Amino acid sequence: MNPGEYEAWYETARGRWIAGREFDLMMRLLDPPAGATLLDVGCGSGHFSRRFAAAGLRVTGLDPDPAMLDYARKLGGGVDYLRGTATALPLPDRSCDYVTAVTSLCFIADAPRALRELWRVARRAVLLGLLNRRSLLYRQKYDRGGYRGARWDTPTDVQRWARRLEPAPGITVRSAIFLPGGGVLARAVEPVIPETLTWGAFLAVGLRKPDTTK
Repeated sequence: MNPGEYEAWYETARGRWIAGREFDLMMRLLDPPAGATLLDVGCGSGHFSRRFAAAGLRVTGLDPDPAMLDYARKLGGGVDYLRGTATALPLPDRSCDYVTAVTSLCFIADAPRALRELWRVARRAVLLGLLNRRSLLYRQKYDRGGYRGARWDTPTDVQRWARRLEPAPGITVRSAIFLPGGGVLARAVEPVIPETLTWGAFLAVGLRKPDTTK
C-alpha cells in the first residue's frame, strides 16, 4: 500500500471511527502529562503521530520506509520524523518518556527483540497496539488484503516477551473494536462493552516502568 492509500483509509467513515476508538484507548492507558516526549515506532504516514502531537505531546515518528516518511513530513502536524527500525532504534537509553508501536510490531518477525529496544529507549512506559488473535477481525481478515503477512497476538504472547525486560514492567491490557464492521450496531455496542474484555480487534498493552510515576 502506498502512503496516500494508507492515509486515505483513515478518511473513510470506518477508518475515522476505528482510529478514534484506538487513539482514545491508547491515551487513557498512557495518561501522559502535556509536553512529555513520545517516540512513535513504525509511524507509517504519521496518522497517530500527528494525533499524539495534537494532544500536547512532543512527538518523533520513526519508520524504515523513506516514502512513508516523506509523505508524513508533507502533512506536517508538528512531528519530527526519523528513519530507523524497531529492532535497532537510533536513540540513547531512556531518551523518550513514552514509546508507542501502533500495529507496527505485527509486521516484525522478532517482536521480543523489538520490545526490548522500545523498553530501552522508554523512560516511563511503552504502549503496544496489536492485532488480536482472539478477535472477530482475526476470523474475518487473517492473511487477507492489508493484513497479509501480519502476526496476530494475544496478551499471553506479550507477557512472554515481557519476561525478558529489565526492570520488569507493570502490565495493563485493554481492547477495543469488538465489532470491526463499524456500522450502526458496532458503534452502539462498542461503548457498553468493557475494555477489560480482551477480544476486541485492537489489543492495547501498556508496559510501565516501576521506578516512575505518570
